[in-house]
Amino acid sequence: MANIITRRAFMKAGLKATAVAGLASLTHIPPFLRQALAEGQIGISGKKVLFIFLRGGNDGVNNIIPIQDPAYAANRAVLGMPKDPAATYTEATGLADVPAANYPFAINLRNGFAALNPAMADMVPLYNAKDLALIHRVAYRSQSRSHFDSEQYWEKGADGTTGPKTSDGLWYRTIVESGWNTNHALSGVSIQSNMPASLRGSYPLTNLSSIGRYNLLGVYNPSNTSTNADRLKLLNAIDQANLQAYPAKDNRDMVFGLGTAFRDTLDIFQDPSFATNEFYDTNGTTHLFPIAASSDQRGLGSGAYGFFQSIKSAAQVLANTDAIITGTELGGFDTHTSQVTVGSPHLGGHANLLRRVAWAFYALKQYFSNPAYNIKGQSMWNDVVVVTMSEFGRTSAENASVGTDHAEASVMYVAGGSVKGGVYGCDLNTKNGVANWTPSDGVNLKGGSLFAANNSVGYLKRVIDYRSVVGEIIRDHLGATQAQLNRIIPGYGIESTEHLLNGISTGATPLIGELGLI
Repeated sequence: MANIITRRAFMKAGLKATAVAGLASLTHIPPFLRQALAEGQIGISGKKVLFIFLRGGNDGVNNIIPIQDPAYAANRAVLGMPKDPAATYTEATGLADVPAANYPFAINLRNGFAALNPAMADMVPLYNAKDLALIHRVAYRSQSRSHFDSEQYWEKGADGTTGPKTSDGLWYRTIVESGWNTNHALSGVSIQSNMPASLRGSYPLTNLSSIGRYNLLGVYNPSNTSTNADRLKLLNAIDQANLQAYPAKDNRDMVFGLGTAFRDTLDIFQDPSFATNEFYDTNGTTHLFPIAASSDQRGLGSGAYGFFQSIKSAAQVLANTDAIITGTELGGFDTHTSQVTVGSPHLGGHANLLRRVAWAFYALKQYFSNPAYNIKGQSMWNDVVVVTMSEFGRTSAENASVGTDHAEASVMYVAGGSVKGGVYGCDLNTKNGVANWTPSDGVNLKGGSLFAANNSVGYLKRVIDYRSVVGEIIRDHLGATQAQLNRIIPGYGIESTEHLLNGISTGATPLIGELGLI
């Protein structure tokens, strides 16, 4: 694989105007972007994050299943996943059963209480390697059940009480604190149709609908001297334009920053290595990223190809450039109707989505673990954390349309070689004086944790705040200081009201606090 970073360094050294333009851009950064640029280890540590936003509100109860709670089966007659008659779900060895293909039962996680949706069987190897945290009952204070509002809160590090205190995104502020965005062509990159709120801010980052479409007027051909000469003329013209003075009004500084960032990244994505899909599972024949029928040995179907193209691109950018954060999204989780196949709850629309998520996690571990697949020539799995987000969970009781409706807490998945894997928030233990799960007493089948926030259809009440999970990743994995984290997530340091660090065991909503994930 070509050394992309070296190539970019060569381009900058060879084009003096580009370097001047890059230095000029630093003078137009808003003051708050320049604070604490020498603080912490974000970017310097070599640690990275890949995020996946599951849009629509993922039904957490159909992901990590409270199989031993009597209220689960009683309130999900159609949606509920059946127990395996041969499994003992009270065993607590910490190693999940490894199911056969097309397994139709809830996978025994062997934590004494919970199970995993069989559509997520591809996550079992990560779980058993202790590289995957399954985190249940995650939400935020004063949960909104509006898709738009809740997505904004998650992506801006806010909650439903105070709302977003800034127009900047959570991951954007993380990158700003590193100073990486002022010195590197790439720092945060999303691969989706539009820039997500989590990466939006005053200084432009990079959003690509497709790496393959990122070109300069289509004039790039390594073997064609004529077109390359034309291309260099265009590049030089851009460089000269970037040297021209502009008035400090009408967001010109932001537009200028966007232009210089575009110029600096033009060559990165033209490297032939980004076009390849020769990444395989350990058998040497199963593609890690099913982006077309020819690479879909897993049988995930054409509906998965666009998502895996984005996952592949996000992984390649993270592995082969100096980007700190990349990510994408997967839609379709607003499952009000026909969530499962009647009579076969391990099949259906929601199962198809979960199957994609599970294989994405497995594929990313295999990709980042293989030294041949990145510019460093060594395993990156210990340096990467993969995390999911979703705006809210869904009702504990199924509705009359074989679906579920908007509710409160859901699940998050966090994986990586430095992650302390296991089940959080769905077992019979306690942490910081807070019960990880309170099951129904078997008589009141609309009680316990499943109905904690609504005694009619059931809302899972928050016991883990998503900001505590993301906060640990930003501080303990990426290398932020606590002071930086307090700036990145508004209110993180206000323990008296937010309780994000240490939790609280009293009051209407007890919180576990930080989990010790990293």
